[in-house]
Amino acid sequence: MMTRKHFEWVADSIAPMVNSPLVIERIADDLQAMNPRFDREKFIDRAVEAWERNNLPEVIDDEIPY
Repeated sequence: MMTRKHFEWVADSIAPMVNSPLVIERIADDLQAMNPRFDREKFIDRAVEAWERNNLPEVIDDEIPY
């Protein structure tokens, strides 16, 4: 059985490698089917945060001061 550590590892390490945050929802569905005590919302929040950290471009301040 997967433990909290396993779920955290999936959220932190696997989720950033998927091509879209929508895939994270499908992963959460599968994990919840494996463990009824799985905290789906907590997992999705952590996984999406990790995905955004690794996939969204940095904000570039291209304002030209006058």
